[in-house]
Amino acid sequence: MVDPLAQVILILVAAKAGGELLERMGYPAQVGEIAAGIILGPSVLGLVTFDEPLVFLSEIGIIALLFVSGVRLSLKSFAASEKAAVSTALTGVVLPFALGWAFGILMGFSFLERFFIGIALSITSIGISVRSLIDLRKLETPSGATIVGAAVIDDVLGVVLLAALTAVASGSEGSLLYTIGAGSVFIAGSVVVGRRVLPAALARTRGARTHELTYTAAIVTALLMAWLAEFAGLHYSIGAFLAGMILGEEIRSDRSLFDGIADFAFGFFVTIFFASIGLLVVVTTETLLSPFVLPLILLAFVGKVAGGFLGAAPFMATRAEALVVGIGLFPRGEIALVVSQIALAAGIIDQALFSAFTVMVVVSILLTPILMAWGYRRVPLRDGRPPEGAR
Repeated sequence: MVDPLAQVILILVAAKAGGELLERMGYPAQVGEIAAGIILGPSVLGLVTFDEPLVFLSEIGIIALLFVSGVRLSLKSFAASEKAAVSTALTGVVLPFALGWAFGILMGFSFLERFFIGIALSITSIGISVRSLIDLRKLETPSGATIVGAAVIDDVLGVVLLAALTAVASGSEGSLLYTIGAGSVFIAGSVVVGRRVLPAALARTRGARTHELTYTAAIVTALLMAWLAEFAGLHYSIGAFLAGMILGEEIRSDRSLFDGIADFAFGFFVTIFFASIGLLVVVTTETLLSPFVLPLILLAFVGKVAGGFLGAAPFMATRAEALVVGIGLFPRGEIALVVSQIALAAGIIDQALFSAFTVMVVVSILLTPILMAWGYRRVPLRDGRPPEGAR
């Protein structure tokens, strides 16, 4: 077994080399980072194992990614896309859930299995979507803000649905009621209280004699909000994203602070996160020949892209932008994998269905950045220049 420190070095070198290579070929860097994880992981070389230290670092990577994306996205632009995000999130959840439920009926699955399939197909990976938008320089566009807003709402709905699945499976309604109640209090408190307290607290650290105190305070705020979100029954990424949005104006006003946070996040933790996705891939002949893999990939693609397009179309300037919104909701990621692991541990699904869903998640993650780059190249010109990020 390779030493943990050596594993981190291998991941960083291979992921950044892969990312740079893919960037030079005209594709998003995250595809190369994920591919590096696949090569280093159990599917190919077996040099790196996704054990507890790497799990922890990858979780910090999600927090860092969502915090930086929240900082980049101003509250004004996010609020401007509120109606579009809600509409897109609803259609982007209802349609995939319905398709998953219908597939479960067709395959003769039980009620709980159908419920699980519907949930797993409904949840968007906000981390993958945000990284793609950042790489394409589209985070602050109307379509980018809609994708992020819809993905956040998707995650909240997904966690509530997961609590409902757990409650039905265990015969207890406590977890569902707690998630709805505590999650609502957390989000409301963040918006009402956090917006008044957190920026003021960060501003006060600027007068400290320790020059890096503001940097530390920003990171502590992100971690604290992530922990509070998880304590409230939500995914920690939601708390990190809200922290970034709340502190965004204060951090963006200090270029050195913003660059320091972003460079360290993307240079280390975020890279570990994307490489860890590849480490989760265990490709076997049995999995590839599973009758569930191809239908799940098709349902995941059609459900999210069509659902996102239908919800966003009334609010976007063109159908091309609405289509990009749908594509941006395609990836499944960390929460879908958590849902699958919980369902497997609870005996709701078997190993074959779990493996098929893992393949679907990885395929959606690999395809989304490429499809989003393709989609944005087809968004009509607005000022005589090609869209940013187009290659």
